Amino acid sequence: MSTNSISLLPTLLGHAQTNHHQYLYWEFHEGGSQQAVRMGEWKAVRPKAGSSLELYDLKSDLGEKSDVASKNPEVVKEIEVVLANARSDSKFWPIKKAPK
Repeated sequence: MSTNSISLLPTLLGHAQTNHHQYLYWEFHEGGSQQAVRMGEWKAVRPKAGSSLELYDLKSDLGEKSDVASKNPEVVKEIEVVLANARSDSKFWPIKKAPK
């Protein structure tokens, strides 16, 4: 089993899941290389390359209506580190700015 994966077998067998990812990372390349991270109750989104992170507290804001990045600079800093290290550079999937 890869170190990046967690088995779904306990969940499928109706048992409690004891393993959890430290964070989940994903990116979308359409429209300017959007990035996102889910870490616990936090979700951070970079809507386009070079823009500031938006931060949402999913515990109290499931609809992601209130960006709380300015109130939680320590969380933003931690997630910036994740964003810098979570992806592997690729000539096929470079981070590039959205067209104007």
